[in-house]
Amino acid sequence: MRNARSIWIGSLTAIVLSWVSAVPQALATATNGYANPQLLIETETLANHLAETGLRVVDIRTPEEYASGHIPGAVHLAWQALDDLKANQQGLPIPKARAEELFGGLGIGEGTRVVAYDGPKTPFGAARLFFVLEFFGHDKVQVLNGGFPKWTREGRPVSTEVPTPLKAAFVARPRPELLATAEDVRSRLGNPKVCLLDARSAKEYTGEDLWALRGGRIPGAVNVDYLNTMRRDDHTFKSAEELRKIFEAAGVTPDRETITYCQTGARAAHDYFVLRLLGYQKLKNYDASWSEWGNSETLPIEE
Repeated sequence: MRNARSIWIGSLTAIVLSWVSAVPQALATATNGYANPQLLIETETLANHLAETGLRVVDIRTPEEYASGHIPGAVHLAWQALDDLKANQQGLPIPKARAEELFGGLGIGEGTRVVAYDGPKTPFGAARLFFVLEFFGHDKVQVLNGGFPKWTREGRPVSTEVPTPLKAAFVARPRPELLATAEDVRSRLGNPKVCLLDARSAKEYTGEDLWALRGGRIPGAVNVDYLNTMRRDDHTFKSAEELRKIFEAAGVTPDRETITYCQTGARAAHDYFVLRLLGYQKLKNYDASWSEWGNSETLPIEE
């Protein structure tokens, strides 16, 4: 029995070591100066490890896109399932019990490595999953660089088979320091050590494009449209040098606490992810975002 257990542990260790060693090799030409390149995974690396035990690939596109073809073995998750305004106002992305049920049902357990990908209709989806899992204490998460568009452009396999994952035990361990509430934001207004980062479009930021009762922005907020962090031609992330220039030009620097927001917290999660990629450490997502702030008559706005 002891020998069998030793053989099993040795095999598992070999699998883990092969995965870990392969990632740096495959990313050697694609790290682009990121401080945390391990948060990204390239299509080639994923293709070489699809069959490995302990990997869960999650498709965050629309149900129709998923049904028409997805990465083999990928399970589907709608990004809307990763957001709950009432929970946001209480300092959570979604209720804790809901997170345990949702992720456990997808087969995500303590040791599961998660790879998230999205597409042109939901280009913030993978980062949203990254944020929610990180908030609940699961740090084995990577975003597929280039998402499904890059995967298919390279002629990689696509399946319409819908897998039925075995339910896993997901234990949610909330990290409240990663999420800001309206009161947190209000208390920081005018603080030079804090940067409010609006991930919405420029027209939403100025109030020209109205998605709530009121248009405009949180006073003092700067704008970096989340779409500007990616290359439009292939959906991959821009280099670290390009990204630093974009954020620092807006006043988003590593020495300041940065609170991201958008309309629902999903696009804000994308800017949050990019800043994590760059090595920023003082980060929060104001998850209720403009859905709360723009619809409240008691919170100040700037136009």
